[in-house]
Amino acid sequence: MAAERAGQAHGATGKVLKHAMVELRRRTMREVVRGDRIAARLSRGVDDIIRTLFALSKDGIGKEIAVCAVGGYGRGELAPYSDIDLLFLHRPQVEQTLRDTLNRLLYPLWDSGVKLGYAAHTPASALEFAKSDMVGRTAYLDARFLCGAKDVYDEFHEAFEKLRRKTVPEFVAAKLEEQAERQAKFFETRYLVEPDVKEGKGGLRDLQTIRWIYRYAYGDILNDNATAEKIVGKAERQALLKAKRFLWSVRAHLHDLRGRADEKLTFDVQPEIATRLGYADRSNMTAAERLMKHYFVNAVEVGRLTRILCTRLEEEKAKRMPRLPKMLPKALQKDEAPGKPNLRIKNGRLDFESAAKARRQPRDLFRLFRAFGKQPKIDFHPDALALVASEVPSVTLKVRRDPVVAQLFSSILTDSEEPARVLRIMTETGLLGKYIPAFGSIVGRIDYGLYRRFTLDEHVLRCLSLLSKIHRGELQEDHPIATHIVRNTPNPLLYYFGVLLHEARWSLKEPSVDACEKLVIRVTKRLGLSEEEAAQAGWASARYLLLVRTAERRNLTEAHAISEFAQSVGSRQRLDLMLVISVCHLRVVGIQSWDEMTRRRLSELYDAAALWFEHGETALEKKLADRAVLVRREADARLTGWSAAEKKAFLDRLDDTMMRSLDPEIIVRFATLARAAEKDAANSAVVVTPRDGDLEAIVYTDDRAGLLSDLAGAVASTGMSLRTVQALTTQDGKAIDIFIIQSPDGVPVEDVEQARRLHEALLKSASAHPERPPELRRRLGDRRDLFSVVPNVRIEPNASAEATVVETEGLDRPGLLFELTQALAREGATITSAHISTYGERAVDAFYLKARDGGKLDDRAALARIKKALQAVLASGSEA
Repeated sequence: MAAERAGQAHGATGKVLKHAMVELRRRTMREVVRGDRIAARLSRGVDDIIRTLFALSKDGIGKEIAVCAVGGYGRGELAPYSDIDLLFLHRPQVEQTLRDTLNRLLYPLWDSGVKLGYAAHTPASALEFAKSDMVGRTAYLDARFLCGAKDVYDEFHEAFEKLRRKTVPEFVAAKLEEQAERQAKFFETRYLVEPDVKEGKGGLRDLQTIRWIYRYAYGDILNDNATAEKIVGKAERQALLKAKRFLWSVRAHLHDLRGRADEKLTFDVQPEIATRLGYADRSNMTAAERLMKHYFVNAVEVGRLTRILCTRLEEEKAKRMPRLPKMLPKALQKDEAPGKPNLRIKNGRLDFESAAKARRQPRDLFRLFRAFGKQPKIDFHPDALALVASEVPSVTLKVRRDPVVAQLFSSILTDSEEPARVLRIMTETGLLGKYIPAFGSIVGRIDYGLYRRFTLDEHVLRCLSLLSKIHRGELQEDHPIATHIVRNTPNPLLYYFGVLLHEARWSLKEPSVDACEKLVIRVTKRLGLSEEEAAQAGWASARYLLLVRTAERRNLTEAHAISEFAQSVGSRQRLDLMLVISVCHLRVVGIQSWDEMTRRRLSELYDAAALWFEHGETALEKKLADRAVLVRREADARLTGWSAAEKKAFLDRLDDTMMRSLDPEIIVRFATLARAAEKDAANSAVVVTPRDGDLEAIVYTDDRAGLLSDLAGAVASTGMSLRTVQALTTQDGKAIDIFIIQSPDGVPVEDVEQARRLHEALLKSASAHPERPPELRRRLGDRRDLFSVVPNVRIEPNASAEATVVETEGLDRPGLLFELTQALAREGATITSAHISTYGERAVDAFYLKARDGGKLDDRAALARIKKALQAVLASGSEA
């Protein structure tokens, strides 16, 4: 109660302070752009406020209390909405009256809306707390006197400094362990295209770790002096300062735009921050993309410096680690290059035996990473990595064409225990980007949108990590086809190079398939592939999406679609390479890019195309015809409890095209549904079944114009999303529509209530045309409208022998499929199947269309009207 009354007495002061804080932020953000200067100015402003408050609040005990800033505030760094952390040091004798004084200081600050953290200690209890709590000790390392009793602060500071000098190895080891745990915890998120400025890869926390360790070890800040020069060279200090300024600029403007403490640099604020920091659009990159490339290049540089400097500080001040090797292991004493490697073990780490020789001989740079790839438990010596980074300019065209360097690099890819880890460090030093400029150009670059999770370089490295596991046979159960291909190929390098360069088009100013193919051919020939292998790598790396798009957007039970695809591919070798690249790409690229349906469709297309290459189109057609027979036979066997006459009567209603399109278990579910509906004299029936995390819905009803559009609207009204649609008609004119439906965020559907609502909505729409269109609302957190997608409608008259395929591409939104199918229904087109693909904010739908009489829709005027109608639907929502 006393605390509450104390707070009420200072409400007016709190209001004044609130206005003062708002004005401080506003003026600072208006007058200052550079983030480190914003942080310093805000910190000075808060200093003035606290000193003024203390002068008004201290009563008679001001000489017994010291007010100190700790943590980030202690360093003199405040973002617009950072927490303000205070430490009150006091003499033991004022403990009884301390609370009233603190209330008079703290309540106005709380009333002003600032986030405040505080602790009150005597110098002795503060020291005991610092001894027992490493987080507290780190915060107190940055303690800064603000006002009050300077002698009380000095007493604590002197005692803390004694503790610091005695416990340097303990602190350094603890901070390095903490950093390792943090990096492991954030590994899956630290390369995301919406990074955490504070905790993410190369973020402010990495820079603070270097500062903390150095400050604790040497009792001073990292600046230009002899001690610092021994640990951090001048160029490295300048790089750290530059990185700090950039990150603080991003963080300060991020806080200001959000109006709160927020460290995640999300898509919605990236364009405005880019504008504030002076970025402009260029021909091949928007301002936001340029900001984010700068951000991630900066992150790579911070990662490199952190690795080097923390290791140096550990060597200098931490306890020696047990069991570190002292001699170069025998396995590292030879490699693919002639002569003994210029390597040694220094303080248990891998280093150059002669730095001078390594500077003269660029091969040694690659031999260092080759050795690390063999035994990654022996970490790099920081001097070795620093030398590599300084000598990257020596990797000239002559070095890139050196066949011995190519052999070393090839072995790093195929024979390392963790090739992605080796390549990631090579990227940090700049060596990989210099050796393969096509890769260097994509370092830090993002594909702007919601589909991809990682920067392009990190995406490629994770794909290579997956390929390495496939190559070692570790993913046989998940990827049997890819495992068989890679483990039985005479030259695995073809696959490693294909994956390494499958994003090479992003390095071109004017990307095209042909230009990408030529680039990959040129690079892979230099890396050691034969003329024929380089041609395969170039073709597949530039066109691997052909496999994915065909699997997602074509009817794979139609021989014509398989034949067209196989003819485009041209050879079994290209097909094998495309599959492996596609598997690696889809497993990594997006959160929802890989699931059981994707795996099944890729496998189905690969198997059919492989048969076409081996035995020709006749064999393919026979396989599809045989499938119809086998499915009919299997469905017959599974219809237990049915008489032979009932089975024959039902199965005769399904033609061979339907049999090729459906699995036996689906036919059984449909049969059971139809039998129950007819027994009850119901004209419509629906069954919803869980399937691989999605929901499968089978609708049985009387066919009518616009039926599929009505059903798509029903799905949209439940807030769920369609993945695939098959619209079939029995011999006696009943409609069978089969939907695969997923939750809007792609997570497995486990809610029984969702399935119930879906069943109810589909049955209602199947029974009668809805009186009004469904209510379509964006769900909370839907960010698709942050982007724009150029609407496009493609008519593919030759994609199918039986129907005309129309592909639409535009900005995804709730009910888009409903609106598209409604437009097709108005134009009199009959949809036999729809294949839905979403890539973040972009939706690509492929419709198989027939005329009302059941024939192929090939009337040019009708197709022109359809194209115009679909364009109008897409355009109505494709601008954010």
